[in-house]
Amino acid sequence: MREYYGKLRELLEKGAVKRITDLKTGEEGIYKNEELILSTAGYSMPELYTEEVIALRPTLVLFGFGHIGKNIYKMDSLLDFPLVIFDDRKNILEDGDYSNAEIIIDDFDNIFKKRYAFENPYFLIFTHGHKADEEALYYVLKNYNSRYVGMIGSKKKIALTYSNLEKRGIGRVLLEKVHAPIGIEIMAQSPAEIAVSILAEIIKTYREDKKQLAIDYSMLEYLEREEEKLILVRIIEKEGSGPREKGAEMAVTERDSFSTVGGGAIEMECIKEARKMLRCGEKFKVKDFVLETESPLAMACGGNAKVLFKLLE
Repeated sequence: MREYYGKLRELLEKGAVKRITDLKTGEEGIYKNEELILSTAGYSMPELYTEEVIALRPTLVLFGFGHIGKNIYKMDSLLDFPLVIFDDRKNILEDGDYSNAEIIIDDFDNIFKKRYAFENPYFLIFTHGHKADEEALYYVLKNYNSRYVGMIGSKKKIALTYSNLEKRGIGRVLLEKVHAPIGIEIMAQSPAEIAVSILAEIIKTYREDKKQLAIDYSMLEYLEREEEKLILVRIIEKEGSGPREKGAEMAVTERDSFSTVGGGAIEMECIKEARKMLRCGEKFKVKDFVLETESPLAMACGGNAKVLFKLLE
């Protein structure tokens, strides 16, 4: 079973796939172009199931870590996107602790000679110079196929950059997909306001496909390596308001838990239910939760959630 999550992680690194989950057993099948390419041991096409398109949660790749980049970093503590940061200024990290990101400090000429492995990268370009911005955009468009590429700049700078890149072989169709100037239009002026506009545009981009669910890379790594018996808890349906979206997962062992399905009363109840299953040897169940103030959970969200519980040994 653990090997399944390693293979699923490798598949998602290459792009989105469709997952079908048997609601009678919890067994899963992974499809690409309607062909079954991976499944758990007991899977066969079920009669009662849920299906969704799943993809890795975006990794934000920042070229430049000045005032805008540092505000992105601060706000990301609420959004929890993985962060990778490139900059060529040796003293750029002296004003704070930035340990929640992978940071590479080197000359951009050296950075652009390498190809890095990112999980579903969204590229944000705002270095301290026009030339470095142009080189970063050329590097990204030449080496990666990303759902989001954004670059800061005035209309004049953007037009000049595009003209230069066309002469270097980057097609106009590809350039027109770049979000430039970066961010949605909210009349932003300060670095913090610009950061808000950028993150809003990123959220809009990855939420546009409403049938696609974002999977956390760290959860797949955890399920692949964790040897202790656990219950995988996943929200498979949600109506109305709720603390987390469909697809949110957590893992529960006898002593610990990993990730979250929303915190508060529903998470406490899910942990309690999962540990009861571990004690009783129960392998699978689906449970409905009512998120109303009058319900046993006494939650004011006003929605309903259907949650899947599955034993992993």
